[in-house]
Amino acid sequence: MKRPLTLVVLLVILFAAGCHDHSADLRHQAQVDALMEQLSIREKVAQLFVIEISREPSDATRALQDSLIRDYGVGCLIVMRGPIGPFIERTNELQSLAKLPLLVATDAEWGAAMRFAEYLPYPRQRILGRLEGRRGERLLYQMGRNVGRELRDLNIYVNYTPVADACPDPYDPSDGQRSFGSDPQMVGDFSAAYMHGMQDEGIYACAKHYPGHGATTVDSHYEMPVIHYDRARLDSVEFAPFRTLFDEGVEMVMVAHMSIPVIDSTGVPMSISAPCMKDLLRGEHGFRGTVITDAVGMQGVAAGRTPLEVNTAVYRSGSDMILMPDDVKLSIDAIADSVETGVWPLEELDEKVRRVLTLKARAGFFDEGFDPQVHDLDRKIAEARERDSTLMLRIGKALRRSSKPEIEAVFGDRTLVLDKAGR
Repeated sequence: MKRPLTLVVLLVILFAAGCHDHSADLRHQAQVDALMEQLSIREKVAQLFVIEISREPSDATRALQDSLIRDYGVGCLIVMRGPIGPFIERTNELQSLAKLPLLVATDAEWGAAMRFAEYLPYPRQRILGRLEGRRGERLLYQMGRNVGRELRDLNIYVNYTPVADACPDPYDPSDGQRSFGSDPQMVGDFSAAYMHGMQDEGIYACAKHYPGHGATTVDSHYEMPVIHYDRARLDSVEFAPFRTLFDEGVEMVMVAHMSIPVIDSTGVPMSISAPCMKDLLRGEHGFRGTVITDAVGMQGVAAGRTPLEVNTAVYRSGSDMILMPDDVKLSIDAIADSVETGVWPLEELDEKVRRVLTLKARAGFFDEGFDPQVHDLDRKIAEARERDSTLMLRIGKALRRSSKPEIEAVFGDRTLVLDKAGR
């Protein structure tokens, strides 16, 4: 039986549920309805694409990005690693070109420091998995609040985390450093606590890498992993943390580029598998939030396929959003043409676009006075460092008290190596 969330987290959830603002739901629905009437089919398709903001874009890249935002109406960005100033400057520029505010995302599994060196880094999930029980959940919830605040200050409203993979070997080359551990219940509970902290700060958390990447020994950046477990094993281990997160209300899920023959005997990656996306995720597991796949340039899905083939396959299989694609203009045109000519149903497109626009509406993007630009960056970084350093001291003390052996935690340039007695 799943252990309940900590009292603190549970009270926050119950309070939020009791104070749910249904009038806000109606306002957001009206905003989305109005936008759906205004957007062309091509503009709708473009809202589903998430393009990468390069660290040092060339003139050609900069011109392409400008055109994708200004002329095509691409709706989402992902921010990668580098000095924060140029990224914020570039994001502000692109926001000024956009017809609708851009939904900005990043991978900040252990905080904004995963992308921006100006912030303090939290320990990796492998280390945080050494925390114990309810104390661990409380600390992870607060870490989620702090990370959420960091990102909200930067107008980054999507964080592609928590990693909900149950990883049997913490040194696995694919996800071992990023997994809380091997126990599916603990992974689910810790992931849920972290997720609730972020979402209570208004950040959309994203459970990854569905349906479970932890047991792979192949990195899907370079080739496609294949998992040969039977359904009993998948149900009890790989799927279990994701079911916990779905039950707890995670907003998004990221699907992995990996093959599970017992789910789809054709051998295609789960990210372009209709049996995975539609039958398992939407059907059996009942997920109703927003679906995105891992980056579509990864060889786990891209090998042997053109970018256009990958992008259209991701769209058709059931994903709502297409992450870090190539050949964006060609792909938008191809999908839009298929919808306009009736080859692919308009209703399917509208469902996807409504999910993306609803994320934007709930973040306040369409409310009067919303400003997508980032201001006062130095002050925000200083405040975040102060908040994070205080919490990191608490996490360090809790790790020292842990009875779990061989704990190694990294805080900035300081490494704590602790034996089983916590010395």
